Amino acid sequence: MGISTMIKKISRKRNIEKNIFSLKNKVAIVTGASRGLGKAIALGFLDSGAKVVLASRDIEKNKKYYGKNSLLINTDVTKNEDLMNLINQTMSKFKKIDILVNCAGFTKGKISQNYSETDWKQTMDTNLNSIFQLCKIVGTKMIKLKNGGSIINITSIASVLASPKNPAYNASKGGLSLLTKALAADWAKHNIRVNNLGPGYFNTELNKNSWNNQRKRKIRSNRTLMKRWGEPNEIIGPAIFLASNASSYVTGQDIYVDGGFLIKSL
Repeated sequence: MGISTMIKKISRKRNIEKNIFSLKNKVAIVTGASRGLGKAIALGFLDSGAKVVLASRDIEKNKKYYGKNSLLINTDVTKNEDLMNLINQTMSKFKKIDILVNCAGFTKGKISQNYSETDWKQTMDTNLNSIFQLCKIVGTKMIKLKNGGSIINITSIASVLASPKNPAYNASKGGLSLLTKALAADWAKHNIRVNNLGPGYFNTELNKNSWNNQRKRKIRSNRTLMKRWGEPNEIIGPAIFLASNASSYVTGQDIYVDGGFLIKSL
């Protein structure tokens, strides 16, 4: 091999490594994008070069945060007509879908014997049923386009740990974790990767009751190896990893971003 050929190969390899986390020209849909982790992920994707479709029931109020490479669509993920509108608008503007992040979530704490059917259904519809419907729609589009893709489902440490007074949330997140693996098994042959991203305790709207309770906040901090709660921007890196070519051989996995919460023993 000549020196010039070797230099070209090394240069090409370095360029691949340099761009391995890039989302340039990728089209991503992020649900639950108006606040918390969904908002952080959407902004992180935009900064990494992606075109981002932001979906939420109240996304319009966040217009000032997003630029020309974004599309904002008011979406109630529990309504199939809203999901179809989300996909149709995305395809109309960007012609493809490379990445889907399911971050919309709901929780209603109540002891099991007093848990109402209404609260159970709302939790399941938001955290599990709607995600399957959207994955099915997007997965079908990805298969038809033959470009592969990455689907990231936001689970929780509650998918493997029992939380008192929250049976529906535990059940929905545990179910979502296994749903992800089932979809990964079905779609790997189409180069569609499906993974779980499981947050620990983050300072977000969803966790505001625990955050605002000094005793609960301290208990959760002490249980965490890093002795603190996460900030929303700390979910961006793991999300970009799963969305980008950096994770091209990763599918059906649970990746927890929890400051070491799950592995703590004594």
